[in-house]
Amino acid sequence: MQEAYRKTYQFRSKMNNNKNHIIHKITLLLGGILLLSSCAQIVSPGGGAKDILPPKTSKYIPDSAQLNFNSRIIEITFDEYIQLKDLNNQLIISPMFSKTPEIAVKGKTLSIELDNNETLKPNTTYCISFGNSVQDLNENNGIENFKYIFSTGTFIDSLTLKGKVQNGFSQYTEKGILAILYSDLSDSVVYKSQPDYFSKTEKDGTFQINNIKAGKYKLAAFKDGNSNFKYDGESESIGFIDATIDISEKQNILIDLFQEPAKKVYLKKYIHDSYGKVTLIFNQGSDSIRVEALNNDQKGLQEFLMFSKNNDTLVYWMKNFLKDSLILQVSNGNKILDTVELKLISRVEAEKSKKNPLKLNIVSSPNINQPFDLGSEIKIQFSTLIGEIQIEKIEFKEDTLLFKSDKRIANNYELLNNYIVLKNFILKENTSYHLFIPPGAITDIFGSTNDSIKIDFKTREEKFYGSVKLNLVVPAPKGEYIIQLLDEGNNIVRENFVASSSELNYTYLAPRKYKLKIVVDDNRNHRWDTGNYLKKNQPEKVIYNSELINIRSNWDAELDWKISE
Repeated sequence: MQEAYRKTYQFRSKMNNNKNHIIHKITLLLGGILLLSSCAQIVSPGGGAKDILPPKTSKYIPDSAQLNFNSRIIEITFDEYIQLKDLNNQLIISPMFSKTPEIAVKGKTLSIELDNNETLKPNTTYCISFGNSVQDLNENNGIENFKYIFSTGTFIDSLTLKGKVQNGFSQYTEKGILAILYSDLSDSVVYKSQPDYFSKTEKDGTFQINNIKAGKYKLAAFKDGNSNFKYDGESESIGFIDATIDISEKQNILIDLFQEPAKKVYLKKYIHDSYGKVTLIFNQGSDSIRVEALNNDQKGLQEFLMFSKNNDTLVYWMKNFLKDSLILQVSNGNKILDTVELKLISRVEAEKSKKNPLKLNIVSSPNINQPFDLGSEIKIQFSTLIGEIQIEKIEFKEDTLLFKSDKRIANNYELLNNYIVLKNFILKENTSYHLFIPPGAITDIFGSTNDSIKIDFKTREEKFYGSVKLNLVVPAPKGEYIIQLLDEGNNIVRENFVASSSELNYTYLAPRKYKLKIVVDDNRNHRWDTGNYLKKNQPEKVIYNSELINIRSNWDAELDWKISE
């Protein structure tokens, strides 16, 4: 019995051990499954293509392109969660609402709620354009030019106007310029009313106004500085088309933007930083600026006026003004603009000054460290106005050859306010020149004389330069043409004034890229004139040659340019 019991116990014991072993294995297996399941919940699976697709619309309430529209709330549902980015800058509603609707996003739905007081125009197609502001939530994929369109009438207006807006002088383009249409054809509408339709330019200046009702409109464009959709005068740039626009006719329109001259000329500021000199800076140029010293009750006062090229800056020099203060009346024609009262820098103060001493100094001249360009005039600028020059004392050497006080210098110099210009000297290539002005040869208006002046410079080799022959064909103008050769920085390299077709030769051009520009100078004043909206004056026409001229050393080019009517 005991042996049988022992065997039975051993058998049961083995069974229990096997059972425990199986249970242990099952426990381990279940634990592993749970662990893997837990890991799968917190770790993203690897691989898979990145979402690059923008959201898609799945439902409109009311429908897109809804006719006889009379709703206050619009809901647009997408196939994924969305967000709005840069909505303030991209939202365009045309025609405009009196008040911007409430626009919100909740999950996958974009809602547009019109103001309760908003009265929609009858039989009109409205376009709510979101630009690229509607994007998915995770990857910022935006819908290109997303729009919602509806009509309060029985059909959708489908006419479109395309065009381009550019700066009338530089022809630069800019993003965000308003292109606007008015059904009111009066000239004052741009000041008083918001437009019937509008769009904004892209970076390249192009614009497109969609869903326009057939009819005739006034077309204008302006840079809306305060976002009120009205033209605020000279503080903003404007462009316009003279004639009314018939939208039913296909056309691609170019608008030249300009800034009107200020209605009033005024003195912006004045500077008095050196003896006997006051600089007056105006908001714009005028040919009728006058100044008068009101507290001048002495004899012997001498006044000298220097105007900038555009007549917007005047340097007023005075000699023999003995008082310590100045009352200067500034006028434009017969109209008094301002009265300037200032304490004058005395001669004693000027003689002690380190910043602006009373001394005849050179401001600019040819420099030995910079090669001097062949064909250029030798120009020397001084710090004060030159009163007298003893030209016979000046020595000019070409290497060792001396041109001293001969007719060549005496007959080929010009005195321009604070400049001395040696003209008509044919300088040789790769040659050193030496200009010597002995002490006392030049006297300024205050009696100061120069110290010893030595100016050394060297010309370039002729093969360094290239040249351009321009065969210009132009229609007979009312005025003249201003022809400008510009570098890539739009700096004027050469300038000519012609009244008919001409051959122009540009020599001694440094190797670089150039471009040509023409200003149609209707009034022959040798400068570009802006426009005037109410007078219906367009800015003077500017034409650029689209072909850059690439000048290389020791290279000659010939260019034909024909300007059509």
